[in-house]
Amino acid sequence: MWCVNYCRNFIAVSLVLLSLAGLSSCSVRTLSDVDLTTSTYFQHLALPKTQSRSQQLMNRTLSDYIGHFDPDAHYVLSYELSSASRSVLSSAGKDSSINNTKMSVSYQLRDIATDNILTSGTIDAFATSGAVSSFHGQDISEDFAEERLIKLLGERLYQKLQLYFLTLEV
Repeated sequence: MWCVNYCRNFIAVSLVLLSLAGLSSCSVRTLSDVDLTTSTYFQHLALPKTQSRSQQLMNRTLSDYIGHFDPDAHYVLSYELSSASRSVLSSAGKDSSINNTKMSVSYQLRDIATDNILTSGTIDAFATSGAVSSFHGQDISEDFAEERLIKLLGERLYQKLQLYFLTLEV
């Protein structure tokens, strides 16, 4: 009987020690560590000139995440926003509609010194908007949905660039 208890205790202690050994090899990075690592790259980033309200919102969102920009830019970011909207639902007997809006941002990050494309891609986001019995309300709701999508795309673009800059550190 003592042999069974001894073996059971030995196995339990062994599993705990193996688990601790496995977890000790894991690296934990906090968000502040990630921000500190990538902030020097972001500070040397040049954003495109704005020509529309959408680009202003995108640049503002990116600027809010990046913070301070160094005047000596090493990278230039270019992007193009596109959106599509379609009405999905009309309720019987009521004037109502729900609009699905899809917005995309295609981006490229270039090294200014070599003019090489460092990373590029497309990010998509979707939103649903709508109002009942008011065409003006539907228009306002769709405008707000587009603004929310631009801010969301700006956040996702920042995260994609952050992942790219983190790979340079490895």
